[in-house]
Amino acid sequence: MKKILLTITIMIFSSTVVFSQASRVTFGLGKPIEVLDTINVFVGEHFEIKDKLSDWSHNFGDLTYTLGVYLDKIDGGNGRITFERNIGGLEYYRGRLTYSNLQGIKLKSNVEKGVNPGDYEVQLSLDINSAGVYYFVGLIKGKSERGSHFEYAGYWIVNCSPRAQRELTHDINLKDFYYYGESVYLDFSLSGEGMDKISNYYFRIFESEKEIYSGLGSYINLGVITKNTAMVNRSFRVEGYYGGRIIQFFNPSLPGADSTIWNFKLLPPKSFEFLTNWLSEEEFNSLSKNDVIDAIDMHVVENRKLKFMYYSPIENGAMVTQPELRNLTVTASPPEFLVGSSNKYRAYDDGIWKVIELNVNSRFLSSISDNATIKITLHIRFTTQFGDQKDLTYIGYVF
Repeated sequence: MKKILLTITIMIFSSTVVFSQASRVTFGLGKPIEVLDTINVFVGEHFEIKDKLSDWSHNFGDLTYTLGVYLDKIDGGNGRITFERNIGGLEYYRGRLTYSNLQGIKLKSNVEKGVNPGDYEVQLSLDINSAGVYYFVGLIKGKSERGSHFEYAGYWIVNCSPRAQRELTHDINLKDFYYYGESVYLDFSLSGEGMDKISNYYFRIFESEKEIYSGLGSYINLGVITKNTAMVNRSFRVEGYYGGRIIQFFNPSLPGADSTIWNFKLLPPKSFEFLTNWLSEEEFNSLSKNDVIDAIDMHVVENRKLKFMYYSPIENGAMVTQPELRNLTVTASPPEFLVGSSNKYRAYDDGIWKVIELNVNSRFLSSISDNATIKITLHIRFTTQFGDQKDLTYIGYVF
């Protein structure tokens, strides 16, 4: 049964009389019932339930529907569930709507026909003026679009809390995305009566609906995600709990309640940067005939270096990450420019940079005549920790 069935009967039928509902109802194996949703709201806060009803009879005279609101739910085991302390409800029977005034609950409904016959887009609007836990128990009987008889039962749990009791102890301003390497943490503890037991707080982190991490307490260090290269280009949902439930709390920046659920995506570094006195292939090809460039003195150690890093702008600064140079190869044209076949370069860290330092053949340099230069083309290939395959070409006139 869909949670929107009650909105259909309320909207379409306007004749009303008072009726009396059962103070206690029981469901079991032969008469099952399922929980349809759990809703957390504040006292006096307007909230809505939306859903879609499909494949029911076009004639609502074929439907019988009852909705009761109860204050207690008792689990008897083996699928046996009893609801007690009824405070009112609704009943539609043979084209006639009757109701009992709901104590402390205001209800308004709306319904629109769907694209196909027997389908309806529906909405239930509610607000509750007393704190507590409410069980909305619905039972519908009737014919499907094909004339077969069906009977479904389901219930919604509504947790209604006093607004003033729950406010975040610390501001939380999680962004929609973060770059790899950022330090991200939060504390979702709340102030107010009944929210001060640290052992009642815990959290869960999901990726594609799969739980990947959890922990006790209200403090979460998201570095386990943001500093893990395997998590790049993935989306995550963080859920904070108190006493086994998602927490609804007052957020002055929102018109309604906020909840301890946050979503974000981890992005790879924004840009790949290099620093060298060599020209990139693109820079070299953009030179005009009249441009003058400096020749590179290979006797100066700094001219033998090519430096690389990842750069991401973040609030109040930047995030710098050194790339890993996996399966690194360095070749030159002419090949005699570099020494040997196994020690053509040295790769190491230098501050924020990953450095490739060329091992230049001194005999080759000595063969260059005075006041002359030779054009050298370098080819550098590697794969980074983010799966980026770099195929870089640098050009310079050396002496």
